[in-house]
Amino acid sequence: MAADVDLITSRRAEPTRFVVEVTGNKVRDEAGGNRMQDLTVVFTATFPAGPDGDRAREAVPRSLRQSHDRLCTVSRTVELGTPISVVEGDAGTVR
Repeated sequence: MAADVDLITSRRAEPTRFVVEVTGNKVRDEAGGNRMQDLTVVFTATFPAGPDGDRAREAVPRSLRQSHDRLCTVSRTVELGTPISVVEGDAGTVR
């Protein structure tokens, strides 16, 4: 998501500050195994004063929605869920 938002907003103005913080709760239980829940991603971006910075600031909410709803492969995979196959390769082979 950070890459998407940075790409979209940087076309308008280069941020002077761009911080992404992710929090969540690790759950350990016998039924579901170890996993994360209640994930939150907080974006803090500062852009320079002026028309270019204004355009970048205006683009942030839309770029966050676009990234969350369709662009970010990782967050879409986590949110929608997908099976993972685990297989052993041939000796000496890394997959």
